[in-house]
Amino acid sequence: MRILPRNGTQDGDSIIANLPALRLAPYTPPFYMTACDYFEPYNVKISRNKTAKHYGVLFTCLNTRAVHLEMAVDLSTMEFLQGLRRFLAIRGRPAVILSDNGSQFVGAKKELRPMVSDINEDEVKEFCGEKGMQWKLITPGAPHQNGCAEALVKTCKRALKKAVGSQVLTPLELYTVLLEVANLVNQRPIGRIPNDPDDGSYICPKDILLGRASSEIPQGPFKGTNYPRHLVEFVQKIIDSFWKRWSRDVFPSLVPRKKWQVEKRNVRPDDIVVVSDPSALRGKW
Repeated sequence: MRILPRNGTQDGDSIIANLPALRLAPYTPPFYMTACDYFEPYNVKISRNKTAKHYGVLFTCLNTRAVHLEMAVDLSTMEFLQGLRRFLAIRGRPAVILSDNGSQFVGAKKELRPMVSDINEDEVKEFCGEKGMQWKLITPGAPHQNGCAEALVKTCKRALKKAVGSQVLTPLELYTVLLEVANLVNQRPIGRIPNDPDDGSYICPKDILLGRASSEIPQGPFKGTNYPRHLVEFVQKIIDSFWKRWSRDVFPSLVPRKKWQVEKRNVRPDDIVVVSDPSALRGKW
C-alpha cells in the first residue's frame, strides 16, 4: 500500500538519514561488522533418481564489502547455526551481525519466506550472546536496512546462474561453486577507480582478506622481514595502506545522499490521502 499526501506543506520535513556507524568503521578487521541473508534454493543431486533443495547463506562485511558464502541444507535454526559456526571458524568472530527480521530472513522467492519461520531468533541470539556477538534485526517491512546483503545476493545469484546454468550439481560441487563465486566477487573494485597511475590500482575486498595492499605484491619471502618484529610491522603497513586508500577512494562515495535530497513533508494523522491497492481492479480506488 502506498499513501500519497495531498496539499502538503514544508513544515516537519525529512530527508534521507545518514549511513549507520556500522558502515563507516575503518581500521576494523574484515567481517567485524557483518550482515547476512539467505538466497535462492538450488536443486542438488543426492542420488541417481533423487534431488533435494539446498540454499545459499551470504555473509558480507559492512565496511570492506567482502563476501563469504555458505551452504544450508534446509531453513532450520540448527542448520543456520552450523553455517554460522563455519563462518566464525574461517573469518573470526564479528562484533555485530545484522539480518532481516523474521519471515523476511530469506532474500529470495516469496514462497520461501514462510518456511524460514522455523528459525528460532531467540536461539540464534543466545548462541551469539555466548560468543560475545550482538545480533541485530532490521525493522519489519524495511528490507532496505539490510540493503548491503540484498545487493550482494543479487550479484552472487547472477554469477551462480552463469556458472551453473541448468546443471544439477552434487552438494559438494555446489559448495565448491559457492566458494569460487565468493572469491570472484571479492575481486571486484570498491570505491572509485583511480585515474592517476601514481595512485595505484583499485582496491578490492580481497586485498584486505589476503593481508596485502594490492594483487601485485608477491607472496614472499621478503628481504629485510625475516625477524618476527619486522614481519608484524610489514603486515601492519599493508593493512594501514588498505584503510588509507579506503578512506580516500571509498569513504567519499558513502557520504553524499544519492536520493531523497529534497525535504518533503511526511504523512501525518488527519491528512487526506489516496490509497493505492495493488490488488484492486483497474480504476478502482
